[in-house]
Amino acid sequence: MTEIQEAQQLLRTADAVLISASNGLSISEGYNIFANNAAFKCYFGDFTRQYGITSILQGVQAMLPAPAHQRFIRQLKQLLADKDYFVVTSNADQHFQQNGFAPQKIWEVEGDFFNLKMQSPEWEAQQQACQDFIRKCADRQLVQLELGIGANNQLIKAPLMQMVEAHPHWRYITLNLPQEINVRPAIKDQTVALAGDLTQTLAQLVKEN
Repeated sequence: MTEIQEAQQLLRTADAVLISASNGLSISEGYNIFANNAAFKCYFGDFTRQYGITSILQGVQAMLPAPAHQRFIRQLKQLLADKDYFVVTSNADQHFQQNGFAPQKIWEVEGDFFNLKMQSPEWEAQQQACQDFIRKCADRQLVQLELGIGANNQLIKAPLMQMVEAHPHWRYITLNLPQEINVRPAIKDQTVALAGDLTQTLAQLVKEN
């Protein structure tokens, strides 16, 4: 059984999926909020010329048309099918809400650029919803699906791996570039690591799932 097939099997048999995502998810889709790259120049060149804005992060009220990321999110939804799920993300771009994920199933751990401030009642409600989901899944077959989180991330990656370690029946699937794959030794036997371009590995994961 290949690693892709093993990951597909874990997702098929899971009762619930806890999705975690960071900048690697957006960057893999060509949606880099930090970069003055070709995509930014293509879509927002006028902003640079008129206002000196050189990245999406600087122009947070401007929305980048991104059919590629819409396709990516459709694939993710296909993987989830009818699974119970929750999303934990450090991205602050409302990426998931804009693509049809239920707002009550998302915790943006650093707030968002548009209307959610850290420590606000809305943010605290998101955190509580995540805690409720994790508590509900304590005895279920949960898969923690990690998308593009840096190897040394302490905000999301480290605590979620610790959570997997505390639940031996949970499983952990990580999709990332080879140099960003990092798995705690204690959960190695619970883990499937899919190294490579995230858009390609996700497409493989969806194929015939």
